[in-house]
Amino acid sequence: MVAATQGLRIAPGLASKSQQLPPPNCKDPQTNRDMIECGDRTFKEADKKLNQLYKTLQARMGEKQKKRLASSQQSWVKFRDTACAFEAGMYESGSLEPSTRINCYARMTTQRVRDLDTWLQELNRRTSFGRVDGEYYSASLSSEVQS
Repeated sequence: MVAATQGLRIAPGLASKSQQLPPPNCKDPQTNRDMIECGDRTFKEADKKLNQLYKTLQARMGEKQKKRLASSQQSWVKFRDTACAFEAGMYESGSLEPSTRINCYARMTTQRVRDLDTWLQELNRRTSFGRVDGEYYSASLSSEVQS
């Protein structure tokens, strides 16, 4: 069997070193790769914050509000997924489809973080009185989630 590289000259050192891509330019993404990688980073950071906020809210709420928050979150995830599928579908099978989808996830998740953070701040304010909407809440409400 003849090797596929027989007769090809490879510059010294290139054959043994794997090529390293430069880090993505997230300040001003110009390539599809940059848009996808930067969007993915933003989404993962927002998703981590969202999960922290959700857990903090759940720990501070009475049973009725916990159920409402869980239902709200499930509905929101379905909405986000459907809305982002619609956005990405505008570029279906094209090179912009993946970057459009991940950036939609990042944008919508970041907004959901803001929304839940607003509710946590309101809960913190209201629970300083010890009772909200007929249910008792924890009176020690230090901010556990950093924005």
